[in-house]
Amino acid sequence: MIALALSSLGAVFVAVGTLGILRLRDVYSRLQASGVADNAGTALILVGLIVWGGWDRADATLLLLLFLLLLTNPIATHSIAKSAFTRRHRGDDG
Repeated sequence: MIALALSSLGAVFVAVGTLGILRLRDVYSRLQASGVADNAGTALILVGLIVWGGWDRADATLLLLLFLLLLTNPIATHSIAKSAFTRRHRGDDG
Protein backbone atom coordinates (compact mmCIF):
# COMPACT_ATOMS: atom_id res chain seq x y z
CA MET A 1 0.00 0.00 0.00
CA ILE A 2 2.79 2.42 0.87
CA ALA A 3 4.71 1.45 -2.26
CA LEU A 4 1.67 2.11 -4.42
CA ALA A 5 1.14 5.51 -2.77
CA LEU A 6 4.79 6.50 -3.28
CA SER A 7 4.82 5.37 -6.90
CA SER A 8 1.50 7.07 -7.62
CA LEU A 9 2.67 10.31 -6.04
CA GLY A 10 5.86 10.08 -8.07
CA ALA A 11 3.87 9.57 -11.26
CA VAL A 12 1.78 12.65 -10.42
CA PHE A 13 4.96 14.70 -9.95
CA VAL A 14 6.33 13.51 -13.30
CA ALA A 15 3.02 14.31 -15.01
CA VAL A 16 2.95 17.81 -13.50
CA GLY A 17 6.55 18.37 -14.61
CA THR A 18 5.67 17.26 -18.12
CA LEU A 19 2.69 19.61 -18.21
CA GLY A 20 4.96 22.39 -16.96
CA ILE A 21 7.36 21.80 -19.83
CA LEU A 22 4.52 21.92 -22.34
CA ARG A 23 2.63 24.89 -20.90
CA LEU A 24 5.27 27.31 -19.68
CA ARG A 25 6.72 29.81 -22.11
CA ASP A 26 10.37 30.47 -21.32
CA VAL A 27 13.33 28.19 -20.78
CA TYR A 28 13.85 29.17 -17.13
CA SER A 29 10.28 28.35 -16.12
CA ARG A 30 10.48 25.07 -17.99
CA LEU A 31 13.68 24.20 -16.20
CA GLN A 32 12.08 24.94 -12.85
CA ALA A 33 9.11 22.72 -13.65
CA SER A 34 11.11 19.86 -15.06
CA GLY A 35 14.02 20.00 -12.63
CA VAL A 36 12.01 19.94 -9.43
CA ALA A 37 9.04 17.81 -10.45
CA ASP A 38 10.92 15.16 -12.41
CA ASN A 39 13.64 14.81 -9.80
CA ALA A 40 11.16 14.37 -6.97
CA GLY A 41 8.84 12.20 -9.06
CA THR A 42 11.48 9.79 -10.23
CA ALA A 43 12.95 9.55 -6.74
CA LEU A 44 9.53 8.71 -5.30
CA ILE A 45 8.95 6.07 -7.98
CA LEU A 46 12.31 4.45 -7.24
CA VAL A 47 11.68 4.49 -3.48
CA GLY A 48 8.25 2.98 -4.15
CA LEU A 49 9.88 0.18 -6.14
CA ILE A 50 12.33 -0.50 -3.33
CA VAL A 51 9.53 -0.62 -0.74
CA TRP A 52 7.32 -2.78 -2.97
CA GLY A 53 9.85 -5.53 -3.55
CA GLY A 54 11.29 -5.62 -0.06
CA TRP A 55 15.04 -5.52 0.35
CA ASP A 56 16.74 -7.54 -2.36
CA ARG A 57 20.06 -7.53 -4.17
CA ALA A 58 18.45 -5.65 -7.06
CA ASP A 59 17.53 -2.83 -4.69
CA ALA A 60 21.18 -1.89 -4.40
CA THR A 61 21.04 -1.13 -8.11
CA LEU A 62 17.92 0.99 -7.56
CA LEU A 63 19.66 2.86 -4.74
CA LEU A 64 22.65 3.52 -6.99
CA LEU A 65 20.31 4.74 -9.71
CA LEU A 66 18.55 7.00 -7.20
CA PHE A 67 21.90 8.41 -6.03
CA LEU A 68 23.05 9.09 -9.58
CA LEU A 69 19.71 10.68 -10.45
CA LEU A 70 19.83 12.99 -7.44
CA LEU A 71 23.41 13.88 -8.32
CA THR A 72 23.14 14.46 -12.07
CA ASN A 73 19.70 16.02 -12.53
CA PRO A 74 20.51 19.30 -10.73
CA ILE A 75 23.84 19.49 -12.55
CA ALA A 76 22.16 19.08 -15.93
CA THR A 77 19.49 21.65 -15.07
CA HIS A 78 22.14 24.13 -13.94
CA SER A 79 24.16 23.56 -17.11
CA ILE A 80 21.16 24.25 -19.33
CA ALA A 81 20.31 27.39 -17.36
CA LYS A 82 23.90 28.62 -17.52
CA SER A 83 24.00 27.99 -21.26
CA ALA A 84 20.77 29.97 -21.75
CA PHE A 85 22.15 32.80 -19.63
CA THR A 86 25.49 32.81 -21.47
CA ARG A 87 23.72 32.98 -24.81
CA ARG A 88 21.72 35.91 -23.41
CA HIS A 89 18.39 34.17 -23.74
CA ARG A 90 15.74 36.81 -23.10
CA GLY A 91 13.40 34.53 -21.23
CA ASP A 92 10.62 34.25 -23.80
CA ASP A 93 10.27 32.26 -26.97
CA GLY A 94 9.80 35.26 -29.21
